[in-house]
Amino acid sequence: MQTRLRITPKYPFNLNACLRSHGWASLQPNAYLPDKEGLLRYEHLPGFGVVKMEVTQGAKDGGQSPLTVIVDSATPLTADARQALRKRVAHMLRLDEDLQPFYALCQVKGRPWSGIQPGEGLLVRSPSIYEDLVKVICTTNIQWGGTKRMAAEFVSAFGAPYGGDGERAFPLPEAVACVRFEEFTGRVRMGYRAAYVYELSVGAASGEIDLSHASFSGLTTEEIRQRLKAVKGVGDYAAASMLMLMGRYDFIAVDTVFRDFMKARYFPTGDYSESRALEIYQGWGEWKYLAYWFDMLKFRQQA
Repeated sequence: MQTRLRITPKYPFNLNACLRSHGWASLQPNAYLPDKEGLLRYEHLPGFGVVKMEVTQGAKDGGQSPLTVIVDSATPLTADARQALRKRVAHMLRLDEDLQPFYALCQVKGRPWSGIQPGEGLLVRSPSIYEDLVKVICTTNIQWGGTKRMAAEFVSAFGAPYGGDGERAFPLPEAVACVRFEEFTGRVRMGYRAAYVYELSVGAASGEIDLSHASFSGLTTEEIRQRLKAVKGVGDYAAASMLMLMGRYDFIAVDTVFRDFMKARYFPTGDYSESRALEIYQGWGEWKYLAYWFDMLKFRQQA
């Protein structure tokens, strides 16, 4: 059964820029579709089941060009399933996030940031905080290929299946919590991260760890940061990465990618220090992460 939905962004939006600016678009159960400049994803809708969805966009004119979501499902989508799907797509693609203040600051700062067009700057994320947190943990102290492997194994081992082609949705925490830790580590190779992901899943399934979007609403960035760091396996880097995914850009995730970029762009003579590197973006205030991220992307494009 196929259903076609149309979603009109609230603000200027460029789907291809959103997907190409962040690696989440290629982590299962996501797949980037270069020929269509779109996103393929398998999504588990509550009370309905797993669906296959493909998201594309029409003309990209810097305006609110609508998105087309083609959904394949075993049975017709219910009204609740349609509503849930629209809400999840909007969250993943940040369709309600206003970056006008960031664009204005980019023009003041000049190149390379002034080259960012309206509709760019929105980085794809997951529908749930749980999924984002698992994936962030899987980026710690490992190269990108390892992260992709762990995400694929996790989805394959515990995700609910889609009947059409055997692919799976991202696992619910309950699917992990119902097995023993020894079985979990036997099915997914995550190294030391396995204990963190397993404990997170058990806590989320029991309600001991509340990862609902509503539970973070109204909190300051620092309050969210402290809540995240209370989760085992979440340090400064992971917390900053999660804050970015939650729409808070006050902190920069310092990792190998950050260090390598800063050394190449700002400290080619070898006088790099983390404190001096972070000072470069101090004047960006609440937009630090986006300033760094797009500085890096523009630099890579010119290399």
